[in-house]
Amino acid sequence: MFLAIRELLHAKFRYILIGFIMVLITVLILMISGLAKGLSADNASSIQNLNADNLVIESGVEQELTKSFLPESAVRETAQAESVNEAVPLVIRMSSASVTGSEQQHDVAIFGTDLQGMLTPDVIEGTKPVDSNEVIADVSLQKEGIAIGDTIAFRGHDGEYTVTGFAENQRYSHTPVIYMSMAGEKINAVAIQTAEGERNGGLEPTYDILSKKEVLQGIPSYSQEQASLNMMIIFLFVIAAFVLAIFFYVITMQKKAQFGVLRALGSQTSYIINNLLFQVVIISIVCIAIAIGMTYGIKMLLPDDMPFVMTAGNTVQTSVLLLAVSLIGSLISLFQVVKVDPVEAIEGGA
Repeated sequence: MFLAIRELLHAKFRYILIGFIMVLITVLILMISGLAKGLSADNASSIQNLNADNLVIESGVEQELTKSFLPESAVRETAQAESVNEAVPLVIRMSSASVTGSEQQHDVAIFGTDLQGMLTPDVIEGTKPVDSNEVIADVSLQKEGIAIGDTIAFRGHDGEYTVTGFAENQRYSHTPVIYMSMAGEKINAVAIQTAEGERNGGLEPTYDILSKKEVLQGIPSYSQEQASLNMMIIFLFVIAAFVLAIFFYVITMQKKAQFGVLRALGSQTSYIINNLLFQVVIISIVCIAIAIGMTYGIKMLLPDDMPFVMTAGNTVQTSVLLLAVSLIGSLISLFQVVKVDPVEAIEGGA
């Protein structure tokens, strides 16, 4: 690796230029990945974090929860099915809420369920409801001026409800979710916990039994949103591979005479290839590390209401893919090293 390091130190400007471009591409990929994750969470974090294995919905509604309507008997029928450990109803309604005494309306998604059941999320502030006229709200509603103890009313619903607690990561269709009791309403789905290894819990094929991932695809605009952003990310990876391939190819061609001299002095082709790959790895790791730092810095400057999520797992996955893309992009230049003829290379460089 001595040769690789000496080459990096000798041609600093050349490799700084490559690194600069790679940092910009990496930052762009990380930013779009964070935006994709953020939009995904803003659109469906309540479903992603739902404490259920599967959802039972009406058959033939193309995985759309809001189009599914089940009778109340479906909960009892589902609960009695083989291998179902727990079954609770889920009602989803889009509405607006206003604090008593205020005319300001806030768009919300209402999740009606048994508040003593498994679907009620843990609160990060306040307490869980103990009465049917109490609710849990997504913490984002605090920014709208709603506080614990406030009484709120919903459009199309009689009565007032008291906010007893806030939960985090509870968003549906880009609106905050409020959990409340909605007895007597038509049920959209039955959430079930099944025995390990069971999917449908022994239910008859009267209903569709969907995983949470399948339910996500039925949320309006969710799959289209994610497909567009993922396509952009894929194209950026392809662009990164081409750009790096061209850079390393040009640099390798410029060093063809030096490679010829090394071959003439008895250096093995594998030695030269290993040094080139080491250069690629060093440049990639340094550039990815700089890009991650820059992206976290940009994240700190973004407004709080921007849907941007940058997790450690997603960052590591993106970094590994970029390192792999860098190595793939350098393969074209390696073929030039394998084909180099010492005599021709030296004569050509003379």
